Amino acid sequence: MYYITLDLEWNQAYAQKALAVQRRLCARLRGEVIQIGAVKLDKHLRVCGSYSVIVRPKHFKKIHKHVSELTGISQEMMDAGVPLPTAAENFKRFCGEDFAFLTWGPDDIPMLKDNLHIHDMPSEWLDRTYDLQVIFNKQTDGGTKQRSLEYAMEYFEIPQNLPAHDALNDAYFTALVAQKLDVKEGIRAYDVSQGQYLESSMIGDADAGDDGYVTVSEMLEDAAVCRPLCPICKKPLISKGKPLHSKGQRYTYYYECKKDGEMFLTLKLHRNFNDTWRAKRQITHATEEQIAEYKQKLDAGTIRRRARSRRSPRRRKNPAQNAE
Repeated sequence: MYYITLDLEWNQAYAQKALAVQRRLCARLRGEVIQIGAVKLDKHLRVCGSYSVIVRPKHFKKIHKHVSELTGISQEMMDAGVPLPTAAENFKRFCGEDFAFLTWGPDDIPMLKDNLHIHDMPSEWLDRTYDLQVIFNKQTDGGTKQRSLEYAMEYFEIPQNLPAHDALNDAYFTALVAQKLDVKEGIRAYDVSQGQYLESSMIGDADAGDDGYVTVSEMLEDAAVCRPLCPICKKPLISKGKPLHSKGQRYTYYYECKKDGEMFLTLKLHRNFNDTWRAKRQITHATEEQIAEYKQKLDAGTIRRRARSRRSPRRRKNPAQNAE
């Protein structure tokens, strides 16, 4: 089996243009891929090939100033690129038959899938994907923070001797980090972790034909969130605490099934193309360590809210006092 470290650069449109395009396509399109960079590693994690291509976008045709400054890709370079269908087919041939993707972070594969979707191209060949960031965390400090690729390079004392924010360079740096990790063990543990999901689904996905939620409150009041059933015995779960709201529009609910034990229901919120809300909804068994962490974070949030409520409200001047 081969490992493919993948990195993408994508163009973005200004808000009004992006929304107009998404409404016309009736599909989610946060950006259009303008560069694919990948490095192929053999089963011993030795570099045995690379792929890089500049892609000409179909909808967001004018390069965003910030994207150009970050990546060094000019309007002329982008205009001279190849269409995505051609780039994707060539990339798929480069990957071969038996391979798995290693990405740094969770964004690249969903972005490429969205782009393939608007070209009516299949994306199932992208499904065997592992976030190397997660494997790095588990095999170093065991944390859950989103570490940057630069952080991992510094951790392993890998010199950054090529410009960053070039898709091929970043794919190469990802490969160098992979060589410092036990990737096989990381994938084994990764698969076990993913298998712990008792239920994993999308709710309110307008891109898939569902009705999106107009507001976040509407979503949180839905029975799928506030009155869920146990994924195992299908009986109603019992709430064990208040929902925990974390950064990045994440919500964690603590439930219990009298028969099947304590569980967490987590939501990760996203915007649909029509400006409604959807969420990835997952239910897992709750360990004692996770429950303790949940309660600690909930208590910390309560303390902060109490501290804010103790502040004296600013008094408004009586208009009559100024009328003299």
